[in-house]
Amino acid sequence: MGAGCKDLDPPPPAPFNIYVKVESDPGRPVSGAVVTRNSNTLATTGPDGRAMLTLHGAEGENTDVNLKCPDTFQSPTKPIAIKLTRFADPKKVPEYAVSCPPMVRHVVVAVKTENGPNLPVMYLNRMVTRTDASGTAHFLLEVAPGAQFVVSLDTSENPRLKPQAPSKPFAVGQSDEIVLWEQKFEEEKVRHYVPVPRRALPRALN
Repeated sequence: MGAGCKDLDPPPPAPFNIYVKVESDPGRPVSGAVVTRNSNTLATTGPDGRAMLTLHGAEGENTDVNLKCPDTFQSPTKPIAIKLTRFADPKKVPEYAVSCPPMVRHVVVAVKTENGPNLPVMYLNRMVTRTDASGTAHFLLEVAPGAQFVVSLDTSENPRLKPQAPSKPFAVGQSDEIVLWEQKFEEEKVRHYVPVPRRALPRALN
């Protein structure tokens, strides 16, 4: 009779399927991110940045999972709170979006000068490029988000330029960007001394 009653027990509820979608920036999926719960690996994101989780529990129950981003990305400091639920349409699966921002950001620094051709552009006390004949230059940096950096122009080869050795500070945002530095120079004119001939004084006639 015990076996017969056991046969009448309702079947366990079907597991819940949940998508976790991981991006570094909008439209840039992150593959290789690992989703864990209680130190157990549940899934790893694919090339599309998605990982399918199969979770057991009761409808409406909340559970936390953790995300470990690849080494070149920042992992979330807090777990992902997931609520077990189903859509009326069985073809639709709940999806949770998570961000894995890059450890470094790409910053293009554009330098535009007036009267500043062929000047060394300095970063961290080394020359990264030179301005061309028109006084412009650009270069790429990889800098941590939120960091600050300084770019300067070496005018030692042309001491008549004013100002001498100008610099420009920049702050890195939370996305890749292009920053512009416009610098105007004035060239000090060289004053040439032209000697004035001395006028001969008239002599008195004897």
